[in-house]
Amino acid sequence: MPIARLLVVEWTLMALAVGCAGQQKTGQATDLKGAQAEVGANFDRSRCDDKGKQVVSLDANGDGKPDVVKLFVITPGPDGRTVEQLVCKQTDLDFDGKFDLVQYYSPNGEVFMDEYAMTFNGKFNGRTFYQDGKKVRAEKDMDFNGKPDYFEYYEGGKLVRVERDRDGNGKVDEWQYYEGGRLDRVGYDTTGSGRADKWERNSESDSEAPIAKEIGASGATPAAGDTAASAADAASRSAPKSVSKAKKK
Repeated sequence: MPIARLLVVEWTLMALAVGCAGQQKTGQATDLKGAQAEVGANFDRSRCDDKGKQVVSLDANGDGKPDVVKLFVITPGPDGRTVEQLVCKQTDLDFDGKFDLVQYYSPNGEVFMDEYAMTFNGKFNGRTFYQDGKKVRAEKDMDFNGKPDYFEYYEGGKLVRVERDRDGNGKVDEWQYYEGGRLDRVGYDTTGSGRADKWERNSESDSEAPIAKEIGASGATPAAGDTAASAADAASRSAPKSVSKAKKK
């Protein structure tokens, strides 16, 4: 990860951690229409529509723009009191006015999906799915053409397989298999048959193998999206918890 990007991440974490010095605002409108052309455009983003929801926003750097926006729905509780349920959280990691990470929450309070911009430009090209708090699948658009071409599969929260479309024709032609968190073998489809006809074994059995070594068209590695998502999540978690809320009508 470039030094400049690391500095952005570190500065963001520090700024949001001291968010008390920033301005907390309520009722900020959010807009995800720009993401409709990105990866996952067919996903129902109504959970991040602020209509009829309580909106809590944090302006960590005081520039008048929300850096973390949380959306809540109000539901009746068993004792007659209302319960606030977090359904969506949006984070602008580098303070450029564009959300780089959007997290969707289930009724039990756990993230079930997130979308993020691997290049921090507000255009979503990565998505991760969760079940019971663990990753189960991820997809990324590594050549930034609006279609996912890199897929990760997890079991028990651990990476077990990666599938790639190397030539951008919409068909998987590379399969990476992991054993114990380490790359074990890679299969390639060199004939276009949809099956691996060439295999390579990982000889570095005593060292951890990276998830992927090849670099996408813009220089962003597959791990870059995870870095953005993890950093933004940690930053937003550090924001003040005691804030006022206003219901959006």
